[in-house]
Amino acid sequence: MVKKIFWGITILGIGIFVIAAMSGCKEGPTGPAGKDASESTLEGFAPGIKCATCHNPDLDTTYRVLTKEVQYEASSHFEGGNFARNSFDCAGCHTNEGFLERYSKGFTNETFNPIAPSGPICNQGYPNASPPGCFTCHSPHSRANFTVRDSSVVNIFTLVAGQTTKQWNSSNASNLCVKCHQPRMTSTFMWKSGTTPASWQPDPSKTNTTDTAKIYTSRWNNHVSGEPTQTLLGFGGVEIPGPTPYNNSYHTTLVGMRTLGCEDCHMATVNSSNQNGGHTFWVRYLASGSTSPSYNVNGCNVTGCHSSSPVSTSNASDPHWAQVRNEIIAKTSQLASMMMDTTITKKWSLPQSGKAVPWVTLTASAVTGDSTWSANASSLQPLVIFPASKASALWNLQQIQYEKSHGIHNYKYVKALLDNSIADLNK
Repeated sequence: MVKKIFWGITILGIGIFVIAAMSGCKEGPTGPAGKDASESTLEGFAPGIKCATCHNPDLDTTYRVLTKEVQYEASSHFEGGNFARNSFDCAGCHTNEGFLERYSKGFTNETFNPIAPSGPICNQGYPNASPPGCFTCHSPHSRANFTVRDSSVVNIFTLVAGQTTKQWNSSNASNLCVKCHQPRMTSTFMWKSGTTPASWQPDPSKTNTTDTAKIYTSRWNNHVSGEPTQTLLGFGGVEIPGPTPYNNSYHTTLVGMRTLGCEDCHMATVNSSNQNGGHTFWVRYLASGSTSPSYNVNGCNVTGCHSSSPVSTSNASDPHWAQVRNEIIAKTSQLASMMMDTTITKKWSLPQSGKAVPWVTLTASAVTGDSTWSANASSLQPLVIFPASKASALWNLQQIQYEKSHGIHNYKYVKALLDNSIADLNK
């Protein structure tokens, strides 16, 4: 129903515009210039723009608007993007109206504070919000093209003590993507209203037994959309000293060279349907009638990337896909299993209700690479870990699981986080 209303309003607006343009009514007196209040156009209409150029599939051989609309409706950004999260601290990414407010204010004016609401937030909530759509990212009616609204560089912040802000400046499209796919400080794990205490800020330097980490939330991590961007830049995890050096994969180099952006993989040419790539943004997807996932790796196997040794998701020995993902999945499961082993966790944590407890709880049916582990903590019963640096392994587990690529984004950095977290808990 939401889809029909959303696109129905767009089509109705176009229909009214066409009828007005084709009517034979006599032109009346010219009134004073008014401000265009159309929510979908925001910036008005370009001179000479013709609706059928884009909205008639027989004529639209350039933009394929209808095709992209169908693809987008299959994406998580549409209904799966949680546009019901429309409060001032969520609407800036989860709703069309909130994002346009941020755009009108200027993204470069956004600031970040690890202990206060900050980052991509709005001045108000939007109780009658719509999900992000075409006009969130583009302004085709005013520009007469589908360039992205904003391609400026983005400051990517970190919640880890001792780390500094890094800048994302890659392709124009990816610079728009990370306007939302970035950490934020609007969750409540480091600050709390009222009398509820704040959780400890991850800090690998706090190694004294008197340094205590208290964690009051099951989601002690960066905002879930921010991990991939941080990982591609090679930071955001807690860099515990250990046997594996913290290096970056070549993907990070390509991002810095502005030759690789989010769209190169997530908007790659579709395989055989509108279920992957393009404006679905899916790399992993379920093909029609299938219960096991398929992957679109067309973006990998292009000239200048893996064309000489193509990535194969069906080859169990593929070094770029199967081996990397299987290794990271296994190490992630190993680290989570250690945190569920009370003989290990009791060494560095105060018991809850007189008993040693696991640091994480599993929210899936088995410990697999796609499982989710939540911190076994709440405002009423926090995790208390000492020395505080030991809690870094818990932060890294959640950073990696919500990053979701199982090492594909930045294998070397993710492997180092896992190796050194495991080594630290084995001491």
